[in-house]
Amino acid sequence: MGKRKNAASAYKPKRLSFRQELRKNYFFYLLAIPGVVALLMFSYIPMAGIYVAFENYNYQGGLFGSEFVGLANFEFFFRNINNALRATRNTIVINLGAILIGKALQVTVAIFLGDILHNRFRKATQTLILFPYFLSWIVVGVVSDALFSERSGIFNQLITALGGEAVHWSSEPQYWWAIIIFATVWKGFGYGSIIYYATLTGFSQEIYEAAEIDGAGRFKRATTITLPLLKPTIAVLLLLDIGGILKGSLDQIMGMTKLNPLLLETTDTITTFVYRTTTQNGQFGMASAVSLYQSLFGFVLVLAANLIAKKIDPEYALF
Repeated sequence: MGKRKNAASAYKPKRLSFRQELRKNYFFYLLAIPGVVALLMFSYIPMAGIYVAFENYNYQGGLFGSEFVGLANFEFFFRNINNALRATRNTIVINLGAILIGKALQVTVAIFLGDILHNRFRKATQTLILFPYFLSWIVVGVVSDALFSERSGIFNQLITALGGEAVHWSSEPQYWWAIIIFATVWKGFGYGSIIYYATLTGFSQEIYEAAEIDGAGRFKRATTITLPLLKPTIAVLLLLDIGGILKGSLDQIMGMTKLNPLLLETTDTITTFVYRTTTQNGQFGMASAVSLYQSLFGFVLVLAANLIAKKIDPEYALF
């Protein structure tokens, strides 16, 4: 017994010092340097800007020379509770609608891609559905102008041709939740579908072949095999999306609505509210306070969603 212990200890790998480890694997450490530098420059160093949310920032004083005002900048956002609730409501409705509808569409399209047998046709389909992802929101805004123009817009021409009255899209905010959600889903579903399709390609084909031999059709295989195998991926991506549910695309709202004041009832998100505050009033401290509110609220949502996922199935949780 003692001989076995001595033999096991003889084969125990020797722990390298930091200098020896660096000398042995220096190439891999060199590869990590650009990523580490980028992480420090664009993620950690800018975190010092959080201090702006607690001061009356001005160019003369700079970051640490401006007057410290504590939580006064947060009072600005919630002083007019109606605007605060409106911006929060619009942000959550638009993002939540886009997340739920987008996820369902992405998974469905990914399953259809997996059923395409012809390789060239599959690649052409992937290119076609991915194309909107690379369009800027300014281009999408130009397209939306052509679609929703009150006089020459395609939708109004179709409505009047069917005997209806033209809709004043630029002054009726009740339509714009659906319009913005649709545009968000349309622009991003191709990218998400390819992510899910890449996950599908890693599944064992023997399971599908066995199910096909047993007489299971495509719909049966999709619901009983593909969806259960995709659940962990869907859960992780959903948790990440929930973390950004209070974030908004400023260029999307600007491109599609031009920040039209008549549409602010349904299009004024927290991001556009921050932008208008910064550009019109020059209140950078107030804008930073609202941005910090977004981040903290999103962090709380991620923790809550992760806790729920862990209760349902620990494999679905992020941490």
